[in-house]
Amino acid sequence: MEKYMIKEIEIDKIYFRLFDDDGILHPTKIENSPVYNAVCGNTQPYTEYHARMVRLGRAKAGYMTTEDFLEFDRNFKYLEPPYENDYVRLKQTGHLFAGWDGAHRISCEKKKGKKTIKVELMSGDFKHKGYSNLIDVPKIFDSIDYDDYIIIKDDDMFPNYTDRDDLDIICKDRKVLCEYILKELEEYKEYGYEIVVKEKGVRHHIDLIPPGFIDLNFRIDLLEELPYLQQFNHHTNKIEVKDEFYDYLLERKVKKEFEYLIMFGQDGTFKANFPNRVDDLVVRFMEWVWQPHKSRHINYVINNIQDISEFINIVTSYTNIEIDDEYMKALLK
Repeated sequence: MEKYMIKEIEIDKIYFRLFDDDGILHPTKIENSPVYNAVCGNTQPYTEYHARMVRLGRAKAGYMTTEDFLEFDRNFKYLEPPYENDYVRLKQTGHLFAGWDGAHRISCEKKKGKKTIKVELMSGDFKHKGYSNLIDVPKIFDSIDYDDYIIIKDDDMFPNYTDRDDLDIICKDRKVLCEYILKELEEYKEYGYEIVVKEKGVRHHIDLIPPGFIDLNFRIDLLEELPYLQQFNHHTNKIEVKDEFYDYLLERKVKKEFEYLIMFGQDGTFKANFPNRVDDLVVRFMEWVWQPHKSRHINYVINNIQDISEFINIVTSYTNIEIDDEYMKALLK
């Protein structure tokens, strides 16, 4: 049985964990949630979310339809008899509190203008992990006045991230970019975060450790040269890469547009820099050649490569890796 304690929490420090169409949990600011929108008069998002929960098999018995929820809201009084011990349950995650359950009840209380709510604070782990998103990653990239960078090896989650995730960035000057990023992260110190900066060879690590965490929540990994001559205790292959390849990657970068995270209050979109499609695959391929146990990178290449000739040309022009059409045919079989 989960251990818990009763505590009064500011409602604005609470967020919900809601499923997307693929069954992935997204941390969601209360004001952005379909549950809160429904009690405020905008019921369509809730109707759609209820249908999604049914389709995903997540709508347990008693999960309220839109009509049921609006009727519930009209008569609901939190912790009044016979439900005086029926607290909503939350889990503290850094400086915020994630809904374990009770999104409907919390939304009703917030709509009434309540600023705080008595809850059970749970100590266990969530059954479904989902994204973390305690750090407002979009705000960092929307605010920094620095453009000589690319985000590499993206796993198609950006700007979302999971606990203990890292974000790899190639840049012209890691010290300059590090200072820009640290400026954007300054507010998290006020929330009790520990921000640890480490210089490790060709890298700068910026580690973010929220209050109450024994491990990092998120790492930003800055490189100003490629690491493929480094050797580790596990099997690695040294790769010689021409110096001009670094500038080649940065010169060919593309800007991608993303929506802000529903964990925070912004509307609209922001942009961030990535390698172009072929260069992205080349970097992943090099990562796999360097550390063959990282099979996800070669699998990504196999599943996404289109222009094989350009891919071969870049690899053979800028590295000592020898590949040709026959090699690629064997790889892609």
